[in-house]
Amino acid sequence: MSGPTPEDPLSQEIRGLQRPLPGRRLVSWLLFLVALTAFLLLPVGAALFNDDQGGMRDWPLIGAMFGDADRVDAQLLGRRPDPSVKPDFIPRDAQGVFALADLTGYQATPPTLMALDRWWNPGPLAAAHQPWANDCRACHAAPFGRVRDEDCLACHKVLGDHVDFTQVKDARLEVRCASCHRDHKGEFALAAQNKHAVGRDCADCHRDIKASYADTQTENVRDFVDEHPQFRVQVASDAAGKVLQRVRLPANGLLSQPTNLKFPHDVHMSDKGVGSPNGKVVMKCADCHEANGDGIGFRPTTMQDHCQSCHALKMEPTLSNREVPHGPVADVLSTLREFYSFVATTGSVPRGPEPLTRNIVIKRPGEPERAPRSFVSMPGDGKARATAAAIEMFEKTSCVICHEVKRVPGPGKAGTPGRDLPQWEIAAVAPDHAWMPKSTFTHASHSAATCESCHAASKSKEATEVLMPGIDGCRDCHAGTKPVADKIVSDCALCHGFHMPGHTPPQPPAKGYQLLSGRAQR
Repeated sequence: MSGPTPEDPLSQEIRGLQRPLPGRRLVSWLLFLVALTAFLLLPVGAALFNDDQGGMRDWPLIGAMFGDADRVDAQLLGRRPDPSVKPDFIPRDAQGVFALADLTGYQATPPTLMALDRWWNPGPLAAAHQPWANDCRACHAAPFGRVRDEDCLACHKVLGDHVDFTQVKDARLEVRCASCHRDHKGEFALAAQNKHAVGRDCADCHRDIKASYADTQTENVRDFVDEHPQFRVQVASDAAGKVLQRVRLPANGLLSQPTNLKFPHDVHMSDKGVGSPNGKVVMKCADCHEANGDGIGFRPTTMQDHCQSCHALKMEPTLSNREVPHGPVADVLSTLREFYSFVATTGSVPRGPEPLTRNIVIKRPGEPERAPRSFVSMPGDGKARATAAAIEMFEKTSCVICHEVKRVPGPGKAGTPGRDLPQWEIAAVAPDHAWMPKSTFTHASHSAATCESCHAASKSKEATEVLMPGIDGCRDCHAGTKPVADKIVSDCALCHGFHMPGHTPPQPPAKGYQLLSGRAQR
């Protein structure tokens, strides 16, 4: 049986199928040009000519037609805050919390024409940068150019450097923002990078920190468990709180700082309870220390909210519920003067409609309990009665219980009713301040622990005692970088940030732009 011949119909059909199609090369070039236009030329054109013509200044020949006065920085028009405008709030004391630019006038830029540049998006932005997801120019000053440090600082205005580079010279710190913070990796990727980037290389410098900065007060650190110094806490060297310094906690005993306040924690935290208008009450830390909404620190403890329910400031506790204000001495004396002048003139005591509340008598140990004194029926005019009541309150029963009180000569504040009474000076109470400004700590993350497990308040007898916990207490729950059973793995980033407040990098030059309805105007 012979095979197929060249003239066989089947052979002719096979040769016809193998023959190149007419115009195949032309079709290939057309498809290439379509892809080039759709995925490169149109996205680039949309990026350059969307809403402005600033991109034309970089074009050959055409760019030369634009004068310097007309060269508008297209990347700043309505897409980022003015670098010359100061933030509308200042950095907080807590490490890692910094001010951003004022974004109240910002309006998210609409996407480019038909969202053509989406083909060049390398991935989703971090959650905090989502408002700029439709406009690459918000961060990329030039098309297809990498993000510059000054682009980051346009928004992150008060983000400090790690150290003062005028005193510390270390090539390992000379890196770009994007060396550690790489966006377009997902909604939560940036936050994860920030955490791991801090802990990854800390020990490279800090295991021998003197080699980088001979004058540092920081000691060598290698790992939280194996090699980490005792904590340093910030204390005030004066009661006014104007001079703060960081002092390392002692191995034994407690630090102290002046407060001008008399407050024994042990008395108030006694398991036997303390006297109150409702009888004996066993107090808890939360009765006076209320957490902030952010879970980091606590709201200020005030007389009105936390003390006055027990420490009433009543002038005539057996006759009236009227109290003097907890405030300036002049206000207290004026209230007493007016009260007893009213009593001397009318012969009656302004007591109010409420029933009398129970008064708590505070006495020194060993003193016999005595009933509160009344000055309504004593001889003399309103001034004499007010004077006697003021001496009782300032020097015996009220102010002196908690404050440093000193009688001073001379008349009182001019123009006040109490100016003719004896005068006193109450030492100002030291203001609150951050105890560990170089660390990140939230009480919310430690809500499962008791206050007493970290702060030995029940044994503290003086308000001057600094009740901050030492490193040994933290090591009960925290391991180092290596996993340990029943402990939390803790690298540097868990408690420390890289950017330090106070070491602010040079700001980008002011451009003279102002936001106006989402657009910038000169």
